[in-house]
Amino acid sequence: MAASSGMPRVLVIGYCFPPSASPEAFVTAKLLKNIKDCEVDVVTLADGNVSEIFDHEMGRYADGINGKVYRVSVPKYLQRLTRMPRLPLRPDRWSLLNHHVLKTTAGLIEQGKYDCLITRSQYHSAHLVGLKLKAKFPDLPWVACFSDPWSRADHQKNVTFFSAWSDRQEKKVLAAADRLVFPSSGLKNHFINDLPELETKSSVLPHSFDTEIYKLSPETRGEGDKILVARLFGSFYGTRSPDVLFAAIDQMQIPAGRKFRLELYGPWHSAYEDLEERYADDPQKSIVYQGHIPHLEALNKMQQAHLLLLVDAPGKGKSFYLPSKIVDYIGAKRPVLALCREGLIADITRKIGGVVADPADVNDVRGALEMCAANQCMYSDFNTDFIQGFEAGNVAGKFRSLIEELI
Repeated sequence: MAASSGMPRVLVIGYCFPPSASPEAFVTAKLLKNIKDCEVDVVTLADGNVSEIFDHEMGRYADGINGKVYRVSVPKYLQRLTRMPRLPLRPDRWSLLNHHVLKTTAGLIEQGKYDCLITRSQYHSAHLVGLKLKAKFPDLPWVACFSDPWSRADHQKNVTFFSAWSDRQEKKVLAAADRLVFPSSGLKNHFINDLPELETKSSVLPHSFDTEIYKLSPETRGEGDKILVARLFGSFYGTRSPDVLFAAIDQMQIPAGRKFRLELYGPWHSAYEDLEERYADDPQKSIVYQGHIPHLEALNKMQQAHLLLLVDAPGKGKSFYLPSKIVDYIGAKRPVLALCREGLIADITRKIGGVVADPADVNDVRGALEMCAANQCMYSDFNTDFIQGFEAGNVAGKFRSLIEELI
């Protein structure tokens, strides 16, 4: 039943939403803001629960959704517990807050006439709320959207009892949801494991970029082509490390009369400790840590770079992860160098004219950097249909069609 406005009315549960600063928050806002002819209400956690870093510009952007945002407050002691990063709960520590989110969301559903329920992860705990709501309101269609693996995540350690319990909950969510949405076919295959009953209700919709928030102003590049300005956005953790990249820069040969400057944006990493001294005797090279900047400023910085770098973790087999950063890079329309294993990131990078190097091979990365320094790395928009497949309006349009099919 559509709302009194004549438009479908959907309720979205997601623990990451602006002004909380996280890639998932920005991905969610770009999708929801671009869904047309639909009322979209969001239930999320109160500011400061998931991230203590805020991006108020993206908060104002997210306020542009066609609906209301309900921010659930929780007791102080639960806030303190969920800030313990090593808390061994599965699927994640935010499950401690599910009761409060469930109470708020169930009340909204009872008060209003919603046509569809949507849950988004990360964090997967949001889907556990969806599971209970589906049991309480069985006639309300439910779409579960996943950005990352759940119980078989390669970066997550097994925890006695909790991991087995979480695995069972994942299977229940996959079975109970009316539709399943994944950002890549590889992640979809990881989840559904060739089960035909899951395949028939699964869709692939990638993360998106919104052309409206790129400034698209004339590029300003400091000293022009005398300095190759490369920029890297994001964080390093676990096996994703800047060590190979830095070693490759140490060894790279730069053409006479040119300089190479790498700017790092994002959380601090211990490898940044001695950057100022690293090239004290080499005036052709520099690496500079620039700290956190707001997302819209980051998009502008991307547009003004000669080269955008992405570093993924080394590993075996093909990667099916779709980091939102590569989609931001597509929207920036600048050359890309991706340090990644074969798989989705590598395929995307090549399709937009970029260069791919093995993240574990210093010589391979050095060669790729030298190729870029010689102006042999270009952005290509030749594959227009491919690029438009990531544009927020197009992705949201497909999501809107999915909703229409359910109601």
